[in-house]
Amino acid sequence: MLELTEKRLSSALWILENKEMSWSIYELNKGTAAMAGKTGGSGSNSVLTYKPTFNFVKELEKHDFLVKSNKTSEYSLARATDLIKLVSLARPVTGIKAIGYHSPIGFEKTLQLANKSHLDYSFTVFAGSELYRSYVKTDQIHVYVMEWEEKKWEKYLLSKKCLKAEKKEANLFLLPTKNEALLKQAKKVKGFSIAPTPILLSDLISFGGLAEEQGRFLMNEWLENRM
Repeated sequence: MLELTEKRLSSALWILENKEMSWSIYELNKGTAAMAGKTGGSGSNSVLTYKPTFNFVKELEKHDFLVKSNKTSEYSLARATDLIKLVSLARPVTGIKAIGYHSPIGFEKTLQLANKSHLDYSFTVFAGSELYRSYVKTDQIHVYVMEWEEKKWEKYLLSKKCLKAEKKEANLFLLPTKNEALLKQAKKVKGFSIAPTPILLSDLISFGGLAEEQGRFLMNEWLENRM
């Protein structure tokens, strides 16, 4: 399996978000930096510099995820579904650090609670997918937050009577990340921020069960540009 660091994840995300484009390695590097809100790759903690980007592209090409044009020397994505599956295997959402809270106000009101926090966030797993398509009745909410805002989230949630809880009692899970693209590239759906579609799909598939079923349905919607 290809190694997938957080920096490589940012590059993979850009490639997937631009699944119908052809591009140069320079454009990939520049686009990934812009996606994370950076003006250049060298200053970002979540973006590869040119040489590592080149190496990653060559690995993806070797494994047939990318194809290179003989005429333009530009690359394009050949296997979008398989690249998302690679992300789900290399970075399962169930293996990401999660901070559990118990919200006493139910699924929809907890979504609204997070939305009113004035803090950056993006919903994933069912909290994201249910806003696209109602499929599962659940009270579990997974939400990406920036790692350096973890304490602000704690203060806010405690003020709203959401108490820290062990996994069995928790229904709200904060997923702290250093990867700014997971929030900066969030999609707005019904007024809520949802993780970038390739990340949402990967998280659903790696979560398994009904989440995986939902992810496979939404994958087809995404491939047909209906999301």
